[in-house]
This record gives sequence, C-alpha cells and structure tokens, in this order.
Amino acid sequence: MQKLTDQDIAQCLLKDEKFSCNLINSCIQEAADNNLRRDWQNCLQNSQQMQKQVFDAMNQKGWYSPAKADMQQMSQAQNQFSQNQMQ
Repeated sequence: MQKLTDQDIAQCLLKDEKFSCNLINSCIQEAADNNLRRDWQNCLQNSQQMQKQVFDAMNQKGWYSPAKADMQQMSQAQNQFSQNQMQ
C-alpha cells in the first residue's frame, strides 16, 4: 500500500480550501439575512487565510509554483474586467 507524503496531504488541503472558499462564497450570495451573510463572510475570510497559509508552505517547499502572470495578459484582463463593469 502506498503511503501519502506530506506533499500529497498539502495538495489535498489546498484543494479542499479552494473548494470551501467557492462553497462559502455561494452561501454568501444566497444569504438573505444580514447577520447570516456576515457570519459567512467571516468564514470565507478564515478559509482564505488558511488557503494562503497552505499555499505559502507549499510554495516555500517548491511543491506548488504557479506560473508568473505576463504583464500584457494582466493588462488585457484588467481592461476586459473594466469594460464588463461598465456594461
């Protein structure tokens, strides 16, 4: 039987935190009660902080190295976002 490595566990944690953030965000969007919405927002902030901690640990160990964004691609994405906001 194959054993899980620290890297395997960290990858699972990161994936789960990303999933949690998406799920909690949906809950925020659907919350009609302001108190409930605020509670979900606090949960989202906590989940985002945990995701960042896992990401930083993985990145430091060389287990997760996302590609650097190209400046031209970033400008195009910002322009597209700005145009969509104006519509």
